[in-house]
Amino acid sequence: MRIITVEDEYTLLKHLTKRVQEALPDADILAFDDPDDALASIQERKTDMAFLDIELGDMNGIELAKRIKFLYPECDIIFCTGYSSYATQAFDIGASDYLMKPITKEKIEHALSFLRHNTIQRITEEKIYIRCFGEFEIFYKGEPVAAFTKRAKELLAYLVDKAGALCDSADIKNTVFYNNADSYLRVAKKNLEKTLAEIGAEDILIKSWGRLGIKREKIKCDYFEYLDGKPGSLNLYKGAYMLQYGWAKPTHLRLKASSDPETDVLI
Repeated sequence: MRIITVEDEYTLLKHLTKRVQEALPDADILAFDDPDDALASIQERKTDMAFLDIELGDMNGIELAKRIKFLYPECDIIFCTGYSSYATQAFDIGASDYLMKPITKEKIEHALSFLRHNTIQRITEEKIYIRCFGEFEIFYKGEPVAAFTKRAKELLAYLVDKAGALCDSADIKNTVFYNNADSYLRVAKKNLEKTLAEIGAEDILIKSWGRLGIKREKIKCDYFEYLDGKPGSLNLYKGAYMLQYGWAKPTHLRLKASSDPETDVLI
């Protein structure tokens, strides 16, 4: 997701950009203190969301928003200003929200809940999403990926369960394939790589001699959001984790213990 922040006072720009980064840590954010520079950047590359001040000098935020909307009608515009008098104009041109300074992470998170163009959901659906709570499943553009073989899917689940740690091939073979022949792992790995490449997600794998892993930062996943303590993530876990895989039980017990501190769980 690409976001721009525009504010002509450097200190306020730095503050705004930091608050947006806190609310959307995975976003690509570009900060500008000049609306002409912001517009030049937008003309070169699509922008999904813009946080704009109103008073920007020669070109105010309302005019900049109109130009952004002309280029990208589905760009969500959120005004961040100390002037309440422009609110009517802002919403007339299709702004998603109008935040009064001082800008806080909480105000931004609230604005993200009411985006006019559902930017976050739209971007998410264009990428891979992995669900671990309940039955393990991989989604692409909002639909389950059916091309994974059963073994390739379980191999990916095991790598996700390890949350980015590199896993020895021997451990994978013993745990996932019940110590069957090496060919089981080779075939599963081949299908995993092929299917990920078909959906443009081949870069999530870490491959080294005799070891495999995944890049956590490349995947949107309910389990990772829970581990990272992202807003609302604690409500994602409902007491079930990778239900179809017996080897996932230790992680399930840890999740259960962390969600209910009074539970006495021995792992």
